[in-house]
Amino acid sequence: MKTLLVVDRQMCTECQDCINACKNEHGAARAKTIGNYPVFCLQCPPEKAPCVKICAVNAIKEEDGVLLVDEDACIKCLMCITYCPWDLLVFNEEKKSVQKCTLCMDSDGIIPACVEACKDNALKLFSVEDLENLK
Repeated sequence: MKTLLVVDRQMCTECQDCINACKNEHGAARAKTIGNYPVFCLQCPPEKAPCVKICAVNAIKEEDGVLLVDEDACIKCLMCITYCPWDLLVFNEEKKSVQKCTLCMDSDGIIPACVEACKDNALKLFSVEDLENLK
């Protein structure tokens, strides 16, 4: 099931708690701020994602509706970072690997660290089906 993380900009106070929680969870923030608001990956359908298309070794793959970087398969050419139109893939200097938001699928948390840290309740997880039902 495709899952999306949605930011309610009216609720967001631009506190950066979500970005800091991401950094604490993963060693590097996998989200960025644009105009003081958090922006997360996962906007692209896997079959259209520029990072997937450009990866020469197929190191970015969909798993349970989320695109994940296989850090062992990745050759660190950084083309995926270059081709992301939102500049949302990051190179973790400490781990020497490309990373992106995975909704914390690669950690022990039940919900993403950013959502848990958001005291303003500005971050919401939706399935694509949930959003389609809002029409």
